[in-house]
Amino acid sequence: MSGLLAAVDVGGTFIDVVVTNPATGETRIAKVLHRKGDQGNDILAALGGLARQMNAGAADIDAAVVGTTVVTNALLEGALAKTALLTTAGFRDVLEIARMTRPSSYDLHARRAPVVAPRHLRLEVPERRDHHGEVLLPLDEAALDRCIEQLREEKVEAVAVSLLFSFVNPEHERRIREKLAVLGVPVSLSSDVLPVFREYERTTATVLNAATMPVMAQFLSGLQTLKDQGPAKAFIMGSAGGCLTFAEARRFPIKCAMSGPAGGAVGALDLCARHGLGEALTLDIGGTSSDIALLRNGAIPVTDERAIGGYPVAVASAEIETIGAGGGSIAYLDRAGSLKVGPRSAGSTPGPASYGRGGELPTVTDAHVALNRLGVDSMLGGEFPLDREAAVAAIERHIAAPLGVSWQRAAHGILQITTANIVRAIRAMSVERGHDPRGMTLIAFGGAGPLHAVEVARSLAIPRVLIPYFSGVFSAHGILSVDIAYDAQRTWLRELSVINARELAELARDMTGALLARAAEDGFSADDLVIAWSADLRYRGQSHALTVALPSPDAAGLAASRSTFLAEHMLRYGHASATAAVELLNLRLKISRPRTGAGEVGAASANAGAPAGQRDIWLDDAECVVCPVYQRAALPDRWRATGPLVIEQFDAVTVLGHGDVAEVLPGTRALSIRIHPHTV
Repeated sequence: MSGLLAAVDVGGTFIDVVVTNPATGETRIAKVLHRKGDQGNDILAALGGLARQMNAGAADIDAAVVGTTVVTNALLEGALAKTALLTTAGFRDVLEIARMTRPSSYDLHARRAPVVAPRHLRLEVPERRDHHGEVLLPLDEAALDRCIEQLREEKVEAVAVSLLFSFVNPEHERRIREKLAVLGVPVSLSSDVLPVFREYERTTATVLNAATMPVMAQFLSGLQTLKDQGPAKAFIMGSAGGCLTFAEARRFPIKCAMSGPAGGAVGALDLCARHGLGEALTLDIGGTSSDIALLRNGAIPVTDERAIGGYPVAVASAEIETIGAGGGSIAYLDRAGSLKVGPRSAGSTPGPASYGRGGELPTVTDAHVALNRLGVDSMLGGEFPLDREAAVAAIERHIAAPLGVSWQRAAHGILQITTANIVRAIRAMSVERGHDPRGMTLIAFGGAGPLHAVEVARSLAIPRVLIPYFSGVFSAHGILSVDIAYDAQRTWLRELSVINARELAELARDMTGALLARAAEDGFSADDLVIAWSADLRYRGQSHALTVALPSPDAAGLAASRSTFLAEHMLRYGHASATAAVELLNLRLKISRPRTGAGEVGAASANAGAPAGQRDIWLDDAECVVCPVYQRAALPDRWRATGPLVIEQFDAVTVLGHGDVAEVLPGTRALSIRIHPHTV
């Protein structure tokens, strides 16, 4: 084994690839355009090229982790398998009834996302268990056989099974899975996917998991070349901050719905630890979207209240908000003549007008290129030349001329609106949840993150921006240090003060044993695994709960969790009661195998940090400023300079305004920017 590690982030526009030697810190990166259907070959070629630069080959890489948005994109685009649902008699319309809430209070034309399993494919099976898991009505196997025959005639591609109270006793669901094997299609059980109460969320998660199983299987098949000819081991990045084996990802694709963005949050958390940051906001801007997270207390918050494409995804995932604002977001005039940006994206095909690949509509990237913030040779070290004239022409034709303004004003307006959209999303993640961003650091990454970070921070009065060294591929770089993880949760409704310690210990043993068995199937020893518990707590009578750490599944651990819950409730809602009864709703377990991360980024530059050139850029629509252009790789530790200036690197470009001060931090070589409070 060579000791090399690799990580891949398959985005909507680019595929980011990182190969590193943890022992030396030597790291190589690449970005390739995302060609759907050819991901495996393209990734393998990129890995091979980077490994050869390190005197090795793709097959010499010990392990690779792949982050992907394939599940998210399938949900957003409705590109799902033909899926059936088998459920307890009388409950076939749970998906249709939902929560009886409207998608919009005031838009009479707004519609819910279409039900994944249409009514004729939602079949009822006579059976019933009570809330203790005891049989009230045995499973009618003759009726089940008739349902199976109907599904065979319908030629369904996947089947979800969600029975009443199966989260307490899954025997009926498991028997149904045995009989469904004759169909030869993927089967998803709610007792495996989400064994918790609330029928709608549990059933929806199970149906979505089933509907995306063929999608994930196809994606993994495309990576088979990578697995066969590339690294010794390959994993898929999960949504909750850990990575899954291929077998786990094939079984639970819904756990990969936020796969790529979670990698960036993991990398940012490591950066926070290295620089002693208690709270930080992350801003990951790619070609299609922007992902925002709030990191607190050395952890990535996890949520099970997320919607993707209008579908509630109640599976635990990193609490990351995504908006349609990226470099490829298209600028346009709406019917009222107002300038809008996104969420529609030009993607990689045809891409922004400046890419020279047939795109004619102006995008955020085109605005940066037109204003010369992004130079024609700035991308990928000049290997991806940009067409500035095409960018200006697209903005002039579609935005400036119809509005009767200069192309400079139109381009600046595109960037202002993009900044406003991002600021609104950050406010929702911070201010609206009781957190003041003015005392935080904004960690910006992604191909377009450093281009926007300074103005976003200025708009929010955030005093400091931190830009990682490998900022353009930082999500992939963060994936390098992600642990291999298995997780489970179980509804166990009890008031904390009356929990039976023996019953709790038995439940903990059952949950732990099940996950350890899955890890053993994948070849991991129990001695190498770390066990972490958490719990969903709420006041008696509340509908929803807060997830807090559970130090241990015993009386002492519950007492500590109760104290944490009170503090979190006060922070989130502004009040808490030390005397009110607190209930345990769900137990959560995560078993992980720690991986060696990327380590240091390599030796600092010995150069003096002199500018490599200069460029005329527009900081606003009226002023063109001659700015020095620095190459980031040539900046030594503790290098310091005051804007306006431009810092270029292979995978990103950073623009500083008047009075902004940049400094290179030792160790991580992260770029720290102190934000001048006023725009000149």
